[in-house]
Amino acid sequence: MFSGPSFRFSSDELNIGSRYLVWNSYITKHKDSKELTVFSDRSKLSPRYIPRVLPHREKQIGSLSRIFDLQDVSKGYLTPVQLVGDVGTGKTCTAIRFVEQLVQRMKEKRTNLKHVYINLKLQGGSRVVLYRYLVEKAAPEAYSGSMSAEELIRGLINNLLKTKTYLLITVDEIDYFIKHTKEHLVYDLTRLNELSPGEACGVLGVIFIARGKDFHSFLERSEISTLGRNTVDFPNYSEEQLYDIITKRAEESIKPGAISEDVIRYIADITAKPPIMGDVRHALDLLLYSGNLADSQGSEQIGLEHVRRVHGETYHLITREDLLNLPERGMQVLMALINALRGKGTAYVSLKEIREAYRLLCEEHGIKPTSELEETLQDLKDRGVIEVASLTRIGIIGASAEQLGKMLENIMRQE
Repeated sequence: MFSGPSFRFSSDELNIGSRYLVWNSYITKHKDSKELTVFSDRSKLSPRYIPRVLPHREKQIGSLSRIFDLQDVSKGYLTPVQLVGDVGTGKTCTAIRFVEQLVQRMKEKRTNLKHVYINLKLQGGSRVVLYRYLVEKAAPEAYSGSMSAEELIRGLINNLLKTKTYLLITVDEIDYFIKHTKEHLVYDLTRLNELSPGEACGVLGVIFIARGKDFHSFLERSEISTLGRNTVDFPNYSEEQLYDIITKRAEESIKPGAISEDVIRYIADITAKPPIMGDVRHALDLLLYSGNLADSQGSEQIGLEHVRRVHGETYHLITREDLLNLPERGMQVLMALINALRGKGTAYVSLKEIREAYRLLCEEHGIKPTSELEETLQDLKDRGVIEVASLTRIGIIGASAEQLGKMLENIMRQE
């Protein structure tokens, strides 16, 4: 992968997928302790938290409700849907919250509807890995680790029909997976009805979540056809919409009186403008790290200066959620790259230097080294975390090795 004509990195792709990450040196000092804090519940600012109400996504939930108008589920054939929008536009939260509501409505009708959410950056190493995860979650009694991908899917459908269970599947980061693996996942998941000729297969729909439709260029014509035209668009949030969202999230996470309307307005203003362009994740990171800074200074309020200081330490990088979604091996190889950069004090290092830094890291921490170092670096590149100009010029996108290293060490300790 890293030599000759098969080398897949190209300089014109280096900045694709770059995102933004708020970082300041105070975050490592503040765990959930008994010290003075502006927070009432810091977890409500976590990327993993989904509010009960999603402001300004009512239209998208309405569109999904019309697409999945399940009057008679026994006659419901599989419906594919695409949720398309930039990072931080609420696609994942909307999908999960909508399906939760739908599952509850079906429960009231005494219909057993299950939902499996799959993040392909976490569970999608290959088709067989993905299908093992899917079957284990949806029909564990039909699961066997010795089955092939095709056997797993067929076993899932047979189990759904036998138990009169219905299933909705949400597939997140489909664009990343298709570009990274080139496997025909869309073909498989949109043709599940063919495994139960003459009757509905039990899978009522597959919701594909993507940042754009450019991944269509990697699909075959038959896949594009079965993918269908059900698309729900997620536009970037405006300043006023961000203000509403930040206000509601602050009510859940910040103590009363610890943040003013002016501060919330300021966070919404700078988040709505280029280059952030309405990424609500960035706004919530600003709120979180500004609160950490206020705590570190013993302040009872988050002030404008806290936000300005944190915003001034914003780097052109991926989001905190993207780093949390890195597999353990990806974190380890990224740390090896960081250590190699720290040792040289340059912007780029070679593959050979990364390999040596990785060997030392494994020895120091008793880690079993991977034999797929090159593949892991390729994955980090595909995720937009690192840039690769050549075998001797591998670096980090838009951040210092020291600051990124501190942040990654903090995440790895928490994990």
